[in-house]
Amino acid sequence: MKWLALVSLAVLTILPFFAPQSVVYLLGLTFIFVVYVVSWDLIAGYAGQINLGHTVFIGIGAYTTALLQNPERLGITIPHLPIWVTIILGGLMAVAFGFAIGAICLRLKGYYLALVTAILPLICIQLLNVYSDVFGGYEGFSIGFESSLASSLIAEYYISLIFMLICIVAIVYVVKSPLGIKLKAIREDEELAEAVGVDVVKYKLIAFCLSAFFAGLAGAVMVHYRITVGPDLFDIPLMLMIILAAVIGGLGTIYGPIVGAFLIYLAKNYIFVWIVQKLSLNVSDEIFLYILLIIIILKSPEGMFEKVRRMFS
Repeated sequence: MKWLALVSLAVLTILPFFAPQSVVYLLGLTFIFVVYVVSWDLIAGYAGQINLGHTVFIGIGAYTTALLQNPERLGITIPHLPIWVTIILGGLMAVAFGFAIGAICLRLKGYYLALVTAILPLICIQLLNVYSDVFGGYEGFSIGFESSLASSLIAEYYISLIFMLICIVAIVYVVKSPLGIKLKAIREDEELAEAVGVDVVKYKLIAFCLSAFFAGLAGAVMVHYRITVGPDLFDIPLMLMIILAAVIGGLGTIYGPIVGAFLIYLAKNYIFVWIVQKLSLNVSDEIFLYILLIIIILKSPEGMFEKVRRMFS
C-alpha cells in the first residue's frame, strides 16, 4: 500500500508536464475534494457521528475568504489581506460555527443528529439568496483574478497537491493519536466509552471542530483555485458526492476515502458527463451518482477499500 501511494504521488508530481491543461485543472479540483472527504470521514468514520451538513463548513470557509478579498460587498473598508491569511480565517470561521452547532447538535444521536445537520445547508442557501447584494445570490460572485491561488495553472496545481498532502498527514496524525483512539471508542460504543471515563460530548465536539477546520480551509482554497464562490459549495449534490466517496472507499480508513474521492470526482466531472453527451441522454449526470450510492450500500457497505484489502490479506 505504501509503495502504491508513493508511485501515485510520483505520477501526480510529474503529470502537469505531460497532461492537457483541462486534466491538470480538474486534478487540482480533485485534490481539494479529497480534503472535503477525509475531513468528513474524521467525524463520520472515526467518531461515528453522521453529519449531513458538512458542506456548511465548506461554504463558510469559502464565503469568508471571498468576502475578505472583496470587503466592499460588506460595505466596509479594510486593508488588503494576503490570500493565505484569509484562507486560514475561513478555516477558523468554520471552526467557530462548528463549535456553536456542535455544542447543540452533538447531544443528539443517530437519526436526530443527521436530520438536524441536513437542514443547515438548506438554511444557508436561502440566506445567500435573501442577502444577494452581499453573497451574490444563487449565482455567487467572482473574487477576481488578482486573488487567484497562483499566477499559473501549474503553480495552482502544485499548491493544491501540497495542501491535500498536508491535510492528509495532519488528519492521519489525529486518528493515530490518543484522541483518535477515544474517537474510535465512542464510535464503537458511546455508553461503554462514557462508563470508562471518556467525556463523550467533549471529544465529539473536538472531532466536529477539527472536521470543520479542514473543510473550511478546503472551501477557501477552492474559491481561490477557481476564482468564484457560489451556493454549489453548500449544495446537497456536493454532500452526496462526499458521502459516496467516503462510503465507496470505506468509512474510518482515511486511505479508502482518498481513493474514493479521486474515483467519484473524476467520474462525476468527466466520465458521467461523457456518457450523458455520448448517448444523448436527457438526464443529469448526477443520476449516476445516486444509482452508484445505492449499489454500494447494498452490495459493499464496508467499502471497496476494505473489501480489496481483505482479498489480498
